[in-house]
Amino acid sequence: MRKGAWTREEDDLLRQCIEIHGEVKWHLCRKSCRLRWLNYLKPNIKRGDFTEDEVDLMIRLHKLLGNRY
Repeated sequence: MRKGAWTREEDDLLRQCIEIHGEVKWHLCRKSCRLRWLNYLKPNIKRGDFTEDEVDLMIRLHKLLGNRY
């Protein structure tokens, strides 16, 4: 996280979040930002098809556990 004064872009992003979620629903804005990072923006997210080993593991676990998790 960067320290220092906020940039104009950061201010604009904050304004947009407040316009969407309002001033009283900060937990929604925080949650939305966190989920966006974890599910889409984080650099080490693997995208694409499953490897053969991953498919094999899923099949074996499904045989062992069925549809429970």
